[in-house]
Amino acid sequence: MLFLLNEYVTEIEAPELRLLKRGPNLGFEDVHAMRAREAIEFARARLQVCHDEGAVPAETLVADLAALIIAKTGANAALFPVHEGRVSEPRLTILPESILEAVRDRLAAGAAPDIRQFWPRAA
Repeated sequence: MLFLLNEYVTEIEAPELRLLKRGPNLGFEDVHAMRAREAIEFARARLQVCHDEGAVPAETLVADLAALIIAKTGANAALFPVHEGRVSEPRLTILPESILEAVRDRLAAGAAPDIRQFWPRAA
């Protein structure tokens, strides 16, 4: 399953299995006890750390957060906007696979996707 996190596209094969393996590395032991709201806040906080450091989220982190959001919300896309230096509440949605494939293809071709083209229609 393709997942869009801000402007990053990642492929997640088995979200729940990934979380069982990676959960302890991320800082939580029992992913089943985590609620959707807690998962979203966890992802927001991790992205805030990256933003504060001026760093791009690692591919592994993007995939881990994508797996968490998929498993807890069912969404295949999340936009975490930044306002006044703070990563805000996300917009979650389910985008058609064709849009996600087009974004992935643009990234593979070296062109950055313009999230402004599809987020307003999606959210």
